[in-house]
Amino acid sequence: MSDDEMLRLGAQYASLTDNAQTLVRDEFKRRNLETPDAEEEEQPDALLGVKTIRQYRDQAEAMLARSALESSGIACFLRDENTIRIDWLWSNLMGGIRLQVAEADVEAAEAVLSQPIPESVAVEGEPDFQQPQCPKCGSLNSRFNNLDAKVAATSILLLGFPVPAPPEKEFWHCIDCGTNWIVRGDSLT
Repeated sequence: MSDDEMLRLGAQYASLTDNAQTLVRDEFKRRNLETPDAEEEEQPDALLGVKTIRQYRDQAEAMLARSALESSGIACFLRDENTIRIDWLWSNLMGGIRLQVAEADVEAAEAVLSQPIPESVAVEGEPDFQQPQCPKCGSLNSRFNNLDAKVAATSILLLGFPVPAPPEKEFWHCIDCGTNWIVRGDSLT
C-alpha cells in the first residue's frame, strides 16, 4: 500500500478488527507516518439518546418487559443486566436493572408496558389460565411464592448463591396491597 492508502486506512481504524488494528499501528511506526484523525462514525438514531423508563430488582421481570417491547418492534436494552446476574447483591446499590429505550420511543414503550394485566390467558389445548386476583383489593398484580426468602437470602450472603428451600406454605402475594393467600381448588384460604 502507498502512504496515502495507509493514511485512509488509518482514518478507518475503529472499524478494523483487533488484529488489523495491530498491523496498522505497526506499519505506521515502521513508515514513521503521522497518525491521522479517525473519521467520525455516524451513530444510528436509536443510539443517540436513550432514556431509562423502568428499573427492576429482579432479572426475570426485566426480561419480560424487554421481551414485550421487542415483540412490539421497539428497540431496547437492559443496562447492568450482566453485572446483577453475576452478583445479585449489587442490584440495590446500582439501582437495579434499567430498561432503556431511544428517547423517540419513550411514549410508545410506556404505552406497551402500561397495558393492564389480562384476567385470563389463552393456552392452546388447555383451559384458559385465570390470573389469580387478590381477595382484598382485587388486583391482578400478584406473584406466586414457592421459596423461603429468608433461607435464600441467608444462603446468598454465606455461600454467594441462593439455596432453594420450599416455604412452610406456598401462597400468592399481592404486589399492590401485600396480602398473602392460598388457592386450594376453587376456594381461598
